[in-house]
Amino acid sequence: MASTESKTNTAWNALLEKYPIEETVETEGLYHITAAAIKEFREPRLMTKFDTSESVAAPLKEKKLNVLPTSRSSYVIGKFNLYQEFPESSDRTPTAIPLPELETLRIDNLTSESNAINALVVSGALNDFLGEEQGALIETFNGRMGTGKFDFRVNLHSPTTLGESSPLEQALNKQVRINVNKAQLEIDGGFESPGSVVIMEAKNVINDDFNVRQLYFPYRRYKSRVHKPIRLVFSQFTNLTYHLYEYTFTDPENFSSIKLIKRKAYSFEDQGITVEDLLSVVRGTAVTAYDTQGSSDIPFIQADRFDRVLSLVEFLSNQPDYEATSSEVTNFMGLVVRQTAYYTAAARYLGVVDRVGPGKYALNEQGSNILNFGYKQRQLAYVRLLSQHHIFNTLLRTALTTGCVPSIDIITDEMRQHNICIEESTITRRAQSVASWIDWVLALVE
Repeated sequence: MASTESKTNTAWNALLEKYPIEETVETEGLYHITAAAIKEFREPRLMTKFDTSESVAAPLKEKKLNVLPTSRSSYVIGKFNLYQEFPESSDRTPTAIPLPELETLRIDNLTSESNAINALVVSGALNDFLGEEQGALIETFNGRMGTGKFDFRVNLHSPTTLGESSPLEQALNKQVRINVNKAQLEIDGGFESPGSVVIMEAKNVINDDFNVRQLYFPYRRYKSRVHKPIRLVFSQFTNLTYHLYEYTFTDPENFSSIKLIKRKAYSFEDQGITVEDLLSVVRGTAVTAYDTQGSSDIPFIQADRFDRVLSLVEFLSNQPDYEATSSEVTNFMGLVVRQTAYYTAAARYLGVVDRVGPGKYALNEQGSNILNFGYKQRQLAYVRLLSQHHIFNTLLRTALTTGCVPSIDIITDEMRQHNICIEESTITRRAQSVASWIDWVLALVE
């Protein structure tokens, strides 16, 4: 059975072949296409919703093309630069925040975006982040709605080599103007205080970037409807920690004028993990796996973002029967299918997720139990699972003693010595994942 990703790629290849999309973009800067034309090959929602740059369909990515909705029945295609990178998040020590004792809102059930927003508000963290008086923010709107009518400018991708840009791109000064009329948007959280209106986009996964449309379209809808200043917040919540970012648009009519104002992290308890805590766990954990090639049906890790593995665990805990398909995981994490395969395999390697059928994964008892822990014990439990693998037990001792992640050469030597990975084409790539996971452990130390 073809994957969702391959179906989307096949459909886009068919569209690019049937319609003069590339030629029109080169000569006019834009190509307008109807939802009906897209639907001939695949459901438009599945063909156009790319919330991260990683999730963009391969045929579009290869040609530097992106898609924006212009109404409920039309889209525009062009070489738009739609994505904004998040700054590095591991360099911030979270501020401890209390979660009131509520039977219906507990730390162990903050696995949906709506619950995470509720906890962010009742804990006072959102008020603190925005400098509002406690209780001043009242949630007044959310959900799906129309954009209204507006137009805006957006930057085009910069050419990769000098002279690559077309005469049209040069004439447009690397920007194009787009008209929107009652396109659909969705707002995760909308709040009002005496001094401002706050629009929030919330994700329960850590991504490297986001589609600016998720903030810009709601911003333009409410800018024409309210007189108070509009504040824009993007929240990424995983592993009991919020990463909050406030953005503004320095030019309201310029999609690409987005600017980061401030960022801060919050956690529901004092994180207080020391090197001694971590060394005690590593030294006290018996090695049970050497990861020798052929010793397991679970491939060795090739997934750099350990926090994404944890987001996957939390996502599964919120699914019926704690199970999800590869397509559901892909959609949640904003990845392509290949990356989803790496991260589901990484969660299986860690020992918290099982494969329960073709393309189907489930949170196991060990993963479920860990989610009942508070922050500190949860992190130590993950480190304990890592330490059961010989390579991590060995390298974590070195890293925690020296305070540095071992070099890629040291990691690859360890992998070769224990016959973990002998293919030169992948050993460096997998060693980078090991280094990244060790870096995650070191970052736990205040």
